Amino acid sequence: MKIKIVNIDVGEHTIRDNFDEKQVKVIAESFKLDGQWNPIIVRQKGNGRYDLIAGHYRLQAANELGWEEIEATVKDLEDIDADVLSLKTNIIRSDMNPTEKGKVLNKIITKYGISQGELSKKLGISQSLISKLLTLALSLHKSVADALNSGDINYGVASIIGSLNLNQQQNFLQIVLERKISSPEDASKIKAKFLNDTIYTIGYQERKLLDFIEILKNNQIKVLIDIRHSAKSEKKPDFSEVVLKREMERNKIKYRHCSELGIPYIIQIPYKEGKFSMDCLKQWYSWQIENNFDFDNFIKYLKDSGRAVLMCMEKYAKKMREQQYSCHRDILANLILNYSTLDTLLKFTQRIDL
Repeated sequence: MKIKIVNIDVGEHTIRDNFDEKQVKVIAESFKLDGQWNPIIVRQKGNGRYDLIAGHYRLQAANELGWEEIEATVKDLEDIDADVLSLKTNIIRSDMNPTEKGKVLNKIITKYGISQGELSKKLGISQSLISKLLTLALSLHKSVADALNSGDINYGVASIIGSLNLNQQQNFLQIVLERKISSPEDASKIKAKFLNDTIYTIGYQERKLLDFIEILKNNQIKVLIDIRHSAKSEKKPDFSEVVLKREMERNKIKYRHCSELGIPYIIQIPYKEGKFSMDCLKQWYSWQIENNFDFDNFIKYLKDSGRAVLMCMEKYAKKMREQQYSCHRDILANLILNYSTLDTLLKFTQRIDL
């Protein structure tokens, strides 16, 4: 049936954030050539007035053409059904961006207190899609939402980015765009590297093995890097390489002994006796790493293996309390933090001494 345009109220069930004037012009040109073949949908309010449910672009095009009447389908709907129908007629439109869809879904769920499952049945779409759209709308940094809406990233990749804290998303987006990541699987892999940004250190002095392992597990350590020159320990045999390797495997923690990252006894002993300074040790150790160790591959290993901890004997990494000298793991941790690279994914930005 045809109804007068002046009797149609617009706004209560409008679900679009943005109004595309170009699309209105396209519809207006179509109306000129072929007339209106798709009625708008309204519901009767009483007193001869109607609420617009679906067809906002068509109504605007008819207005601009100076039409007085427009073809409409009148439906008897409750408020929730009116909102759902308005969304349902738009949700499959390619020009309605994912963020808009998610915001409207959230509005309906909040306004009417219905579950995602109920809304899924009303819309005829999967609950997983509703959940994904809600996540995208509510958890994305503006830069990520813009990239999704412009087509620079897809739904799957945006969902991976949205699982990060808002203050991390923009930096991670840049990595995704630089690497032209398009699959969620690849995005998940580089996300793991991106989040692996903290280097841990630990000493076993005055600790029992079971307590030591508990500390590792509580901090979700994935790999123990033994940086002693010798992995044998006569005073604490529980921390010898054979035992450590066995116990780490039992607790699903990787063990790797890097003797080349240790300090030979011929240097350890005079240093601990105060015969030369920490600055002197730093100079020697940095030279040793630079000339006799593949530090680039070591950094990649740390990133790929998951959360890592550098282990030595000393209780503290730095000189403190009864310990009169710093451990060389302090030097190594700082070398890792100061590693120079243009690849953001290979950067460690934090350090925690356990």
